[in-house]
Order: sequence, then structure tokens, then C-alpha cells
Amino acid sequence: MIGRWLSLAVAQAVLRALAWLLADLALIAVAVAAAPVSIVAAGAAAAAWRQGWPPRRLLAAAAWCGPMVAVWLAWTVRGGSGWPAVAAAPYHAWLDFWLLARAGSPLRAAAVVAPLAIPLGLAAGGLAWTYRTGLLRSGAGGLSPAASVAFDRRQWRHQVRAATGRIAAPGSVPLTVRGDLLVVGAVIRTVGHRAGRLAAVGYQRMRSHQVVVGTTGTGKTTLLLRLWTAFMATGLRRHAAGLGAPPLMVVLDCKGGADARRIADRFRRVLRQAGARSIAIWPDEASLSLWTLPPRQLTTTLVDLIEHGTGSAAYYADVMEALIGLAVEAPCGPPASSRDLLGRLEPGWLAMAYASSGTAADHALIRSASRHLGDVALRFRTLFRRLGAGLDGPGGFGDADAWYCILEGTDQIPVAEGQARALVDLLASFAVRGPQRREILLAVDEFSAVSRRLPIWQLYERARSLGLAVQVSAQSWQGLAAGEDERYRIAASAEGGIWLLRTPHPEPLTALAGTRRATETTRRLARFPVWRHQGTSRLNEIPVVDAALIRDLDVGQAAYIYRGGVTYVQVKRLVGAPAAVAGRPAAAVNRAVASGRAVAGDGGHADDGGPASDGGRAPDGGRVPDGGPAPDGGVAGPKARPAGARPGTAGAPPDVSAVLDAAFGPEPRA
Repeated sequence: MIGRWLSLAVAQAVLRALAWLLADLALIAVAVAAAPVSIVAAGAAAAAWRQGWPPRRLLAAAAWCGPMVAVWLAWTVRGGSGWPAVAAAPYHAWLDFWLLARAGSPLRAAAVVAPLAIPLGLAAGGLAWTYRTGLLRSGAGGLSPAASVAFDRRQWRHQVRAATGRIAAPGSVPLTVRGDLLVVGAVIRTVGHRAGRLAAVGYQRMRSHQVVVGTTGTGKTTLLLRLWTAFMATGLRRHAAGLGAPPLMVVLDCKGGADARRIADRFRRVLRQAGARSIAIWPDEASLSLWTLPPRQLTTTLVDLIEHGTGSAAYYADVMEALIGLAVEAPCGPPASSRDLLGRLEPGWLAMAYASSGTAADHALIRSASRHLGDVALRFRTLFRRLGAGLDGPGGFGDADAWYCILEGTDQIPVAEGQARALVDLLASFAVRGPQRREILLAVDEFSAVSRRLPIWQLYERARSLGLAVQVSAQSWQGLAAGEDERYRIAASAEGGIWLLRTPHPEPLTALAGTRRATETTRRLARFPVWRHQGTSRLNEIPVVDAALIRDLDVGQAAYIYRGGVTYVQVKRLVGAPAAVAGRPAAAVNRAVASGRAVAGDGGHADDGGPASDGGRAPDGGRVPDGGPAPDGGVAGPKARPAGARPGTAGAPPDVSAVLDAAFGPEPRA
């Protein structure tokens, strides 16, 4: 009995091996007979594996070969015996290929069969690559179930290498393309989004709220600068074409320090190259006036700038609001400066201001609350000393195309919180009551420094009706807001998408992308380490965004989450024009001296040795518009100083004598 069973088992194994051998031989015979198609298919599959392409890219390439096949068939009909020759054309091409190959003319043989072999080979390679990736993705392929994980990691490395090479070539990644698309970089991988070579977002998405999360050193600033510059360039082009209002870019850098000022200088240079005529740096070079707010809103803003306690402290908050309301809404008009407001917080001034036109309730309030005026004045005197002169000068958001506001949120958190609240109120008032409609983008960088006292989620929910888009960036999920509910409100309102860089806790944000269906296959282990190909498969829900992959993102890589899909991007670094002119004057400086003007970034080189933003030209191919001189000596074209800019800063016209003295030395005196 045992001998018969063993004989039967051996016979079955031999027959199975023979069947596999015959199938392999038949497949090899077909591949050899159709050698041109087989070579193209093998090359296409190898290229797809090497570059990490999805199978549909090969199938699309085969479809694009349709015109070539049509021309070849038309030529066959014209040179042969009509339409019957079309049916025999593939056979004759195959026969001519082998005849020419045997005759020692491989190039002529390839040319004869190419119109047919290339599309068929691409299609065959695409189908084979689809089958291979499908098996590995479901876990049914490979020597073990772990092969699918190793395959996915290899493909990720191949895709990253291909995307990095794609953005390395100069001019390969423009700032904007047709259709008002803002190009961010090269596509690494997509899930639920259309795959392409370049990652681009529509201008209208930048007109919606966005969230950017990434830890320090992951390339978050590089991503933000590219988004801001592309927004400005596209908005200016749309406005010139009569398709929309002029753009206004307002950035609140809430960390402050020397790093914020380096970014501000880079911000100025790249936005000049994008076409911005004037860029204001607050509070170093320009100022804003808090006192242009409507009286009632000014009262609310001033009271909110003071942090109040709870319990019995609410009484003093009410008293403060009443007194500030009397001082701001006095019959003589609202105050024009902080000194003016402090001068009004005196019983004698209020009594005189309301003596002729005040109501009985106003007089009673002045008498009852007069003993608190000194305390209120002291608190506001301290507040104005902390806030500085940046909110007490002339100027408004309409005086420049872009504002970079530096808030010292690292070492002066209470000051930064107050400044952020005042700036946001000023911007909201400008959006509602501004003399000119603007397409405004408010970007709050390092929001965690001011999130305690700036309820940005309220602005998220109400800003769209004002024509104001908000972009919040933080280093972590916790940095978006103080409470979990507020964080989810901000993230859920990000209709323009979520940019996610490397962060240790991405799950709350990746969960917003939802899930997708995938095939999950189980396989049996015959004996270690041999796995059988028998098992079971089922449909399972898996996350659209892999949180583990987010934790492993390299510098300059980002995941763009939008409407249930994700696109992984290798961000293209945006290089600005030179920050300063050092050493001998260049030709551009000589031209500037001769003509009294210069073009920012015209043929210049970046501080890292690269070309200045693809040759220093605007995205539409024209020269970069003129801007003001950089504070560190960089030369740019003349521009009128924006209202609120301090003398001798970035908005002032260039001094030709100073340029000549810096270039050639001071003129000798007699």
C-alpha cells in the first residue's frame, strides 16, 4: 500500500513538472517567434520596474502609438493591393524582419517591424507589469508573503530616485503651467489621484484653506516658499488678464529671531522674481496702523489684546471694555495713536469730551468707573510697550503686494500672541472694508506659538465669505491648536488640502484621507522557508495614507492629501536672486548705474551656486518686474516706498551715489 502511494505521488510530481516545463517551453517559443514584441515588452517592464512607474503608464504609452500604427497601415494600403493588404501586413512585417536579420541588416529589420512591435510590446509589457504588481500587492506573489513589503519598499526607492532626477535638470519644473496650476515638484507616487510627472495644484485650491504639518528640518519652509511664490505669480497673471482681483500675500512668522529674518530676505527675493512690485517686512522695515479699525471693532480688539482672568476678574474685564469704549467712541472721534488713547484714559478728559453731547448713562459710567481708569491706563501702557511701534505707525495692508510679519514667538510668547491677534483683525477688516478687492492668502507659520490666544479655526470657518484664504503650518498635530476639537475643526476645514511632511504622529491627519479597498491574501507555509501559493483572498479596507511611510519621509518630500487621495511629492527648491552684490560690480550693476534701474535676478546666480530661479525670468517667460533695493545691498529696480515703510529701508529709491561709492570707492575730495 505504501509503495503504491509513493509511486502515485512520484508520478504526479513528474507529470506536474512536465506540464510546467512544456508550458515554459511554449512560452519561450512564442517569445522567440515574436522577438521584436518580446524585446520591447521586456524593456518596457524593466524600465517600469527601474523607474517605479505604474502599469497604466505603459498602457497609455501604447495608446499614444496609435497614430504611428495608423500612418503605417495607410502607407501599406497605398503601396499594396488595397485593404486586403492590411490583414497580411503584420505577417509580412514579421517575415521581412527575420529575412533582413538573417541577411545581416538588424537596423533595417528593426525599422520594418517597429510600427507594429513598439505598441504591441508596450501593451504586453504593461499587462505583464500589471499582473506582477497585482500579485505582489495582494500578497499572492513572491517567495513569501513578506515579498510584497520588500517589493513596495524597492519601488518607493526607485520612484524617489526618478523624481529626484526629474527635478534636478534646470528648467524641468516650472513655477506655474497652463490652467492656473501651481507646480510644486515631481510626483513620487499617487493613491487615488491621477498620476503624472509633475505635482501641481490649482490656483483655486490656494484660495481655500490649507494645513501644512512637518517637523523642523523636513523642508517645510522650502515647500511654503514655493507655494507662496506660485500663488503670487499666478494671481498677478490672472489679474493682468482680467480674470481676478490682484493678490495679497500676508505671512505671520510666529517664531521670530534671526532665522525668521533670513527667511524674510529669501521671501522678498523670490516674490520679486514672481512679479511682486513691493514687499514689506513688518515690523523691521514697515509699520501698520491699528487705529484705522472701525471704532467698535477697535474697542473689541484692544480689549482682547489684554489677557483676562476668570471668576471675579470678569467684572474688571467688563469695566475695562466700558472705559475703552468711552475713550474710542468719544464724540471727537476715535484715537489716532496709542499715545492719544492713553491720554484719553483720564477722568478729566472723558468728562470734558462727553460734557456737551454725552448721555446721562455715559456721565454715570464715567463717575462710577473713574477710580479704575488708572489701572486700565497702566495695563494698556504696558501692552503698548510690549507691542512696540509696529502697530502704531502709518500704513495698511493695501500698501504692498506682500507682507512678511515677524512675531517674536520663541522668546516673547505673550507679545507674539497680542501682535498676531491685532494683525489678523486688521487683515479681516481690510478684507471687508478695503478700498480695493484683493485675493488674500494669510499664511501663519509656526502657529503653535500663538495658538493659545488666536482662535484661527473661527477665521477658517468665516474667512471664505471675506475672500480670505488661511494657510496654517505647524511642526506637529498638537501645534495646530490647544484642544483636540479645535485641531479637528482646522484640519476638517482645509478644503484646499493638507500638506504632510515627516512628523512622528501623523495618524489624526492621515485618517482624514479615509480608507480604500485592497485585496488581502493569506498563504500556507509548507515547511520553512517554503510558502505555498494556495490560500484565501478577501477585500479589506486599508488607509489611503500609510502613516509609517509619512514617518520615513526624507527631507524635501511631502504628502498632499486631498479628497480621499494622496500624492507624494519631491519638492523642487525655489532659488532666489543674489542677496547682495559683493566684490567687483557685475554687468547688471553697471547697467543699473547707467540707466538708473536694474532687473532683479536678471541672469544672476543664487547663493548656493545655482541659477536664479530658472534664469531670473517670470513664469510666463518675461523679465522679472522691478522691486526695491534689498536691505543688504542687493540691487533692484526703483519702487515707491509703501506707506508705513521707514526711511532707508527696502521700499526707498536707490541712491546712485551710494552705489558708485560702494562699487568704486568714495570720490576723492579736493
